[in-house]
Amino acid sequence: MISIVLNDEVVTVSIGTSLVKVLEHQTIALDAVAIALNSEVVPRSRWPHIVCQQDDQLEVFSVVAGG
Repeated sequence: MISIVLNDEVVTVSIGTSLVKVLEHQTIALDAVAIALNSEVVPRSRWPHIVCQQDDQLEVFSVVAGG
């Protein structure tokens, strides 16, 4: 197990957990958010391929359409 920070809250996940799995475990809708990993926005296409590391900082933002 490793610890990551998700929106300022420490969360424990299994070694090898992808960004997608973190969101699914937290019941966050994948189609309505954007992710910054260690202060860098991550393209949605990379989410399944990025594995969380100890002390990663994840910020999940709601995507809001507007004009």
